[in-house]
Amino acid sequence: MIQSTRRDLLRNCARALVDGVSTAAGRSAAGAPEAPFLRPPGAGAESDFLAACTRCTDCLDACPHDAIRRLGPEFGDRAGSPAIIPDESPCMLCTDLPCIRACETGALNPVARDAVRMGTAEIDLAHCFQAMGQPCGYCVERCPLRHTAIGWDARGLPKVNPEACVGCGVCRHLCPSLDRPITIRSQTVS
Repeated sequence: MIQSTRRDLLRNCARALVDGVSTAAGRSAAGAPEAPFLRPPGAGAESDFLAACTRCTDCLDACPHDAIRRLGPEFGDRAGSPAIIPDESPCMLCTDLPCIRACETGALNPVARDAVRMGTAEIDLAHCFQAMGQPCGYCVERCPLRHTAIGWDARGLPKVNPEACVGCGVCRHLCPSLDRPITIRSQTVS
């Protein structure tokens, strides 16, 4: 069991508050731009995706994990379009990618599971439990691409392989650290 002091508790609460405000502003706690959402597997460039997407909800209905949702009116001309918000429900990277098969408009293009490119995970080891000496490993052990997209480096710390990471968000969603050491950088949303 982890023993925390009152100071640790207050520090963690303050960091969580700062992270929440920063994320709401569309930035990570470090200040780098971070997309508030990802597009479903098979989406191309944002402008092409929005031009082809009819907002029909077929991909939402096909997702067995309810990971895809419609963006709200606060997203302006993107409202109603399908998106994944990893903090709420990451893409589980289904082996048959039913969301792509359900899309009849071409907004989601057929692609192999390991060739999906929604984004790329980045890990800030300064806030990683494993790097602080506390056994963890959720990000490595639960990655849908098992030890391909994220694995262990020579020091026993998690390391992302940017060429293999699909940006599904599972690692971020499962990370128990309140400091949010994992960020998903969108490759399609700008």
